[in-house]
Amino acid sequence: MKTYGIICEYNPFHNGHIYQIQKTKELTGADHIVAIMSGNFVQRGEPALLDKFKRSQIAVNNGVDLVIEMPVRYSLANAEMFAGAGVMMLASLRCIDGISFGAETDDLALLKKCADTVTKVATQENLKPLMEQGMSYPMAIQQLVALEAGPAVSDVLSSPNNILAVEYLRAIKRMGLEDKLQPCVIKRAGADHDGAEHSGTIASAEEIRRMIDDGEDFSAFVPADTLKAVTEYDDKDLLCWYENYERVILYRLRTTSPQEIISAPDVDQGLANRIFQAARVSDSLEDLLDKIKAKPYPMARIKRALFNIVLGIKRDDMKIPPVFGRILALNDRGAEVLKLTGSLPQDRFSIPYSSAFKDFVNPENKAMMRYSSMTTVSSDVYALGSRALRPGGMDFTVPIYFSKIEGFVSELPADLKTTTHQGTPEEVEAARKAEYEAHKKAAEAAQQEAMAQAKSDLGHPTPVPVEKNGGEEN
Repeated sequence: MKTYGIICEYNPFHNGHIYQIQKTKELTGADHIVAIMSGNFVQRGEPALLDKFKRSQIAVNNGVDLVIEMPVRYSLANAEMFAGAGVMMLASLRCIDGISFGAETDDLALLKKCADTVTKVATQENLKPLMEQGMSYPMAIQQLVALEAGPAVSDVLSSPNNILAVEYLRAIKRMGLEDKLQPCVIKRAGADHDGAEHSGTIASAEEIRRMIDDGEDFSAFVPADTLKAVTEYDDKDLLCWYENYERVILYRLRTTSPQEIISAPDVDQGLANRIFQAARVSDSLEDLLDKIKAKPYPMARIKRALFNIVLGIKRDDMKIPPVFGRILALNDRGAEVLKLTGSLPQDRFSIPYSSAFKDFVNPENKAMMRYSSMTTVSSDVYALGSRALRPGGMDFTVPIYFSKIEGFVSELPADLKTTTHQGTPEEVEAARKAEYEAHKKAAEAAQQEAMAQAKSDLGHPTPVPVEKNGGEEN
């Protein structure tokens, strides 16, 4: 069994994603693919077109074996935080052999050199004078890398996927996972990340979303599952678009204090002032963004800040790593992965996983309560972003998607809740088996008790032994 992980958004899932999955298996020999996928909000600071449950279902139907939700506070974070959370969650599964990511270059040595250079130059001392001149953080980093390692290395940071690739490599090294997560870089085929061009049957997610919005035929660039889902959601007015949050965002900003605004992640004093002032004089979302934008603040950073404020996510929330993993969809191979999850004695990343969101609502665990609350709030706010409003509570009402593989010997575990076992793989497997047997016996005992109670209710009481002289029967 060889398992590779992919950190993704699938907004929407398209043919380029299928290419990455197939190429990963071809280059690495992987037979299991795990995806850490953004939930209902994505890193560009916008809602996902389709909700997380539908996107995870499509992914499992097209080559992914297990989909786990990226916590919203990280899916709405900068590249460094987004990548770090994804890598940590893959490491927490303990059975992941490597990580696959797309990039505009497949020169792994060049990407690693760029990652090491970024780590070396990204100091407050180096960044402060450049950003005081009005440079954005990405521009300042790229200039510092150019000065340190030359234009050939700094040019790597000119494209979004290369930037994420560099951050994945930095996270792997920072967490000491170089011997545990082997990187596999897949050169992007066809279109650039945000490019309007397309090649053959591959187009960027940005271009596909534009085609959907403009009513153009996009069927050549997506699998049948995505085409069907988008068509059905569109017919029911359930696609989520950024502009549909206009009143939600303006209301939240107009009722939020400057102190609350500046407490949001990645919001400095300058950006906080611009947001606070613009919210009070803007008469549309477009007008708001136009008044906030400035050279030091890329639009994605502004949009992420606005949704972090709307959802109540604070800078302090980013100091805590993921505390649980929500399973969204899987097949039989994904169930095999879950059977191996746990932790080794030296593993500091271990977290529980479950398909039932109620398992994360634990009043005795403040961190888990805080972050489960963020998830439910984000889903309830997301439900307001389609033209036809949807009810809240989807985290508790939408069932997990399980795809049975014909002829597969594995079975869906009776309980998709995992814990953090210590020991060797064999010991973890034994602990899992013991848990299953205990669960099975408890279920059988509960069933027998229910049958006995039913007989009693029908007027046939269950005989009770009569004790005499220390318990001897009459």
